[in-house]
Amino acid sequence: MSTPGSSSHQYGLSTDLFVSHKESDQTLVLGGVGQGSKRWVHVMTRRAAQVMWFKLTTLLYPEKAGLVTALAATAPLRAPPSNSVTTHMEVVKGEDGNYRLVGWVQRDTWMVALTETDARRLWASLDLALYPVGWEGRQSKPRKLN
Repeated sequence: MSTPGSSSHQYGLSTDLFVSHKESDQTLVLGGVGQGSKRWVHVMTRRAAQVMWFKLTTLLYPEKAGLVTALAATAPLRAPPSNSVTTHMEVVKGEDGNYRLVGWVQRDTWMVALTETDARRLWASLDLALYPVGWEGRQSKPRKLN
């Protein structure tokens, strides 16, 4: 998978995944614990996170994916804010039943393996981070109580 001048980081089967973001920022942070209890973290563009959410939706919920993904607002393709941000994601289901996430940071790649349970947890975390008030793309705003 590596080409001259590129590198590949493989974290192995990972757990304790999290996704976080700042509402004013167009990047999200994905992290977890890989093999050997090694923690890993990657910053990704909103679009890369949406691609991962879309792929997970299709793989985990094929019977509802068409409806759910049609309702989701998408992010425009933009230049990454820095050279260390993941700009594209791929998700595939292996023959062993585990899911493989592959992220691209310029010419470098990183890979994570997930069980189906952890893939579903990741999907839920992504769903909340990307669409906190629903898939229609509405922005959440504080409401006055009086």
